[in-house]
Amino acid sequence: MSSYFSADLKKIIEGYLVRFETPRSGILPILHAIQDEKDWISPEDITALEKEFKLSIVDVEEVLSFYSMYRTSPPKPFRLEVCNSISCWLMGSHKTIEHIQKKLEENPEMPFSCKEVECLGYCGYAPVALVNKDRHSHVTPEKALELIQQYTQNTKDKG
Repeated sequence: MSSYFSADLKKIIEGYLVRFETPRSGILPILHAIQDEKDWISPEDITALEKEFKLSIVDVEEVLSFYSMYRTSPPKPFRLEVCNSISCWLMGSHKTIEHIQKKLEENPEMPFSCKEVECLGYCGYAPVALVNKDRHSHVTPEKALELIQQYTQNTKDKG
């Protein structure tokens, strides 16, 4: 039987399933592996996990709905993730999130999405944000706009 998943990803999933006492315990790292390969987790991925590995759709959906780090729709090329834990919030991250989300709603063609995330472990440099996997410190609304412009311009220059 051919697998919905690539051979490498199937091997990774199987490794997690035997590592843990129950298959359900492997759901988090399995979802990370899928997202690492595909950049998001589709409904087809969830169905394939049930068909090929007998993981309950309900169990997988519970994990996906609880953790904000999983993407369940195709992402835009750039993801701005702004920490909103207490240190960052006290330094104004909530203002940055509001400002950028409004700007992106007004300009849906921009290659960015913005979302609030929990602690990024860089509290001394609050507010902190990630653009994809690049960490940035002291991110004010103005600096966030500069980052968006910088990443967008770099893409245009390469294209």
